[in-house]
Amino acid sequence: MDREAILRKSKKNMYKEEYKQVKSSGQELGTIVFACLAGIIMILDFFVGKTSYSVQCLFWGYFGSVMYAKYKTYKRTSTLIGLIASIIATVGLLLLYIMKLYNVNF
Repeated sequence: MDREAILRKSKKNMYKEEYKQVKSSGQELGTIVFACLAGIIMILDFFVGKTSYSVQCLFWGYFGSVMYAKYKTYKRTSTLIGLIASIIATVGLLLLYIMKLYNVNF
């Protein structure tokens, strides 16, 4: 390989790593913003007396997907417990949302 080809390959790899870092930091920021907004909406709904099953379902579903990725990587018991709890919460809240949507009383 000549010098120019090596430089191009090195630059290409550097861009790939930079892209991964930007993507990762963007996902972290997105997680924080999503959690904050979901929390604000749930608190406002609580004070107004409305239910926020849809927002809570989205929040716990997202949290469950994060827990799944962490459990798949680290295999920690605490992460597994968080994963199972978030799955239960997501399914339960989705059922409550559907019941409310179709005016099913429980």
